[in-house]
Amino acid sequence: MAATQDTLSAILKEFYLGPVQDQLNNEMLILQTMEKSTVDWNGRVAIIPLHVSRNSGVAIAAEGGTLPTAGEQGYERLQVNARFLYGRFQITGPAMSAAGKGGANSFIGWMDAEMNKLVTDVKNAADEMMVSGGRCLGFINERNDNAAATTYQFFGNVEALEVARDFVATAGGEVRLQIVRMDTYADMVNDNAANFLTCASTDATGRTFTSGAGNAGAMDLSALPVGVSCAVIVHETQDDAACIAAVSYLDQQPVGVFGNLALPSHFGIDRTTATGSAILQTTAITNNVAAAGTRTDINLSRLQGTLDEVLLQSGHEPNIIYMNPVQRQMYSALFQLTAAGTSAVMNVSGEKSTHLNGGFSGLSYGGLPIKTSRHVPNGGLIFLKTDTWKLLELEGHAFADIDGDVLIRVQNQDAYEGYYRWYYNTVCTNPNQNAILCGLTLT
Repeated sequence: MAATQDTLSAILKEFYLGPVQDQLNNEMLILQTMEKSTVDWNGRVAIIPLHVSRNSGVAIAAEGGTLPTAGEQGYERLQVNARFLYGRFQITGPAMSAAGKGGANSFIGWMDAEMNKLVTDVKNAADEMMVSGGRCLGFINERNDNAAATTYQFFGNVEALEVARDFVATAGGEVRLQIVRMDTYADMVNDNAANFLTCASTDATGRTFTSGAGNAGAMDLSALPVGVSCAVIVHETQDDAACIAAVSYLDQQPVGVFGNLALPSHFGIDRTTATGSAILQTTAITNNVAAAGTRTDINLSRLQGTLDEVLLQSGHEPNIIYMNPVQRQMYSALFQLTAAGTSAVMNVSGEKSTHLNGGFSGLSYGGLPIKTSRHVPNGGLIFLKTDTWKLLELEGHAFADIDGDVLIRVQNQDAYEGYYRWYYNTVCTNPNQNAILCGLTLT
């Protein structure tokens, strides 16, 4: 006799709900470093108060002298909207019955391909958005004049930029980009009908994008100070309403590391130097200090320089570094020396070697662990101070349990479905304690 709806729901709860959710937590590389925070939600909006300035009423005075003018502490409020991530699966009634004929174990094995792999898909999407979710997709490091269609080296999610370009092209336009310099958060493009930067094409292999031919003279980065990079943001202004709608999905994504560090508005707070709270700017989003901002090899002194910049400006240091696996290869090559024409790995820690090992069991710099993720783009490094990052959950990730059932009947079909859901967002409360180093060679 075929398993009933009640039987199958009980099987799913007992064998899947706990283990599958644990898997999501354990396999999220960047997410697992973020602190879950309990906050008060007003609908779908969480309010986070920030201390941004100190009392200025502190001064030395002579005996009998005038006391300093009273000051006050400064505060700002982040307004964080929850985002909604879903994964959905569906199976037919005959398939359920066929699996149920073999008993509970048969059904569990058959469902593994659907439920476990659905959670893996959710995990992959969430991990990618932890880096580049939202409108900020990455950074460019060259300092040049956009006198004609120009190809820019890009440390970012080239694939997501290509998707946005295709969506806007389908709507009849060319996707417009906002280019923001990372020392002042000023917009480098005068955005109006006659002068704006667009993306005409992308190159996933070379990690570049090319601006539109009609954008000649739209932007000049040649006067930027050495080391200053620019954020690449899909602009809120597009050709027309249809093109704006084509990229509106970016606003439904949780804000990733790039957006938290680079968007001019940080969850409702203006942080541009000219008009806003510059204390909420990140200390260092820099290129590799090549003469023209071109890519250079990863090197130890530049890593130390990035850490020092953060320490000087914020009084804190990042405690973890994320990189692409290709950068890991190049970083490990720094610890090789050539002796008698043969490359050998230096024992930099001074520990006695007890066996021959062709690789590294772990990487670090100055005691900071280095982690690798394929969702970190090639061409740069991410430096995080993990206790400044908060994971805000309106609803924790889980399979939806609708009226006690994980499986619900599909209307007008002999089929059942279920879905995984997660209502959350990620926020950095102290961007100045974090940094990004871009402009690194790809191989």
